[in-house]
Amino acid sequence: MQPHHPGSPYPAPPQRITPSGWWFAFGGLLIAIGVLGGLGLGVFGITQTSSKIDDFQRIAVPGSGDLRLAETGGYTVYFEDTSGGGYGGRVNIVITDPSGSAVPLNKYDATVTYSFGKHSGEAAFSFEAKQPGTYHVTTKGDPGVTAAIGRGLGSSFVYQLFAALGVGGGGLLLGLVVIIVVAVKRSGSKRRAAQAGGYPPGPPQFGPREY
Repeated sequence: MQPHHPGSPYPAPPQRITPSGWWFAFGGLLIAIGVLGGLGLGVFGITQTSSKIDDFQRIAVPGSGDLRLAETGGYTVYFEDTSGGGYGGRVNIVITDPSGSAVPLNKYDATVTYSFGKHSGEAAFSFEAKQPGTYHVTTKGDPGVTAAIGRGLGSSFVYQLFAALGVGGGGLLLGLVVIIVVAVKRSGSKRRAAQAGGYPPGPPQFGPREY
């Protein structure tokens, strides 16, 4: 190829447009990873929460039963409506620890509810299990309510929700930033190429022939 000089009849070699268009695909990939990752975490969180609710230990009202706790720490008492008429809070519950002492119950001030599959409940009390073992539960009240006892759902579900939103939103935002930055840079590169390259304005001019 002939080198290009000012005034030369040969066109300048085309300038390479940068950055590469493959960066658009990379931005799209980040968006896809973020959205799919967020959806995956959301589905996992819902599945895990539903499984945790299914694993609650349940005692019908009125009635009594044993509660087997393998670990110490905080637990929550939920009241589930099984009559379809709505939980009205007409339940008394007493829990005694393995030594026979009454366990202090703290009333839930905030409203925490769930509805997964066939279980719909509302948090009523929380308590601290200071030792593993068998706890005895006695309930009194109107039938059609079940006491469901297990680990609290509030904090774990919120963490999973924020994690899903963070991954999904982060991937979407990062991908859009990459696409916008690449589009701006390529637009500037195209303008510079158009200004620097191109053909002379008209057909090549040759001097008179000499024979």
